[in-house]
Amino acid sequence: MASLALIKTQVESRIPGALTVYARPEPETLPTGIAALDDQTGGIPKGALTQICASPETSSGKTTLLLSLLAQATGKEHFCALVDAGDCFDPASGAAAGVCLSRLLWVRCGGKHRLKPVEQAFKAADILVQNGGFGVIAVDLSNVEERLVRRIPLATWFRFSRVVEKMPTALVFLTPSAVATSCAALTLHLGCKGPRWSGERTVSHGCLLANMEFDLEIRRTHAKKPVAPARPDFTARPQWA
Repeated sequence: MASLALIKTQVESRIPGALTVYARPEPETLPTGIAALDDQTGGIPKGALTQICASPETSSGKTTLLLSLLAQATGKEHFCALVDAGDCFDPASGAAAGVCLSRLLWVRCGGKHRLKPVEQAFKAADILVQNGGFGVIAVDLSNVEERLVRRIPLATWFRFSRVVEKMPTALVFLTPSAVATSCAALTLHLGCKGPRWSGERTVSHGCLLANMEFDLEIRRTHAKKPVAPARPDFTARPQWA
C-alpha cells in the first residue's frame, strides 16, 4: 500500500497545493485605546467583521468603546465612517472623546425615506465597503429593536465578512445581541458593572458621578490562543459640558 507521503506527492504533482493546509495570516489590528481590551485581543482586526453586543436598556460602555476606537483611528490619520441607524451620534461628545470629526463620515439613517433605518444602514454599509478607503466602518444598530436585527439573514453577515476580508478596513457592527455568529472574527459583550461617585452622599448635598465601570466579555477572538472566557473590566469617566 502506498504511503500517505507518496499519495500526497502524486496528487500535488497534478494539482499543486491541493493537500496543503491553508494558514490564514494574522490580521493587522487597530487599538481601541482601552487597555483591558487591547491587552486581551490586540485590538480590533482589520479585514474582518467585529460585533460589539450590548443591551440598549442600560449603560453598557458601547458608546465609550466606539468613540475611543474612532479617536484612535482618526488620530492615526485614518478616514472612518459611522453608519448611524438610530441617529444617536453626538458630534460634541465625539470631539470631546478625541475623535477628529474632519476625518469622520457620519451617515444618518431615518427621516423621510422609503427604506426603513435598518435597510438604509445596510445599504450605506454596502456602498462604503465596496468603495473602500476607510480604516474603520462602524455600523451602529445598538438602538434598533432586537427582533429586527435578528431578521437579518446569515448570508448577509457572511457576505460582509468575505468582502472585507481582503481590505485594510475594520468593519464593526454594534448590535443588541450576537447575530453574526461565526461570521465575526471578534465578538464582544458589554454590560454595566456600576457607577462610582465622588465624595459621600448627604441629605443636603449630592455627589458627582466620578466614573462608570463596565464588564467586557470576549466570546470570540481572531487570536490564535482562545481567550474566552476572559472578562476584563474597564472604566470610563464622564464628560461634563
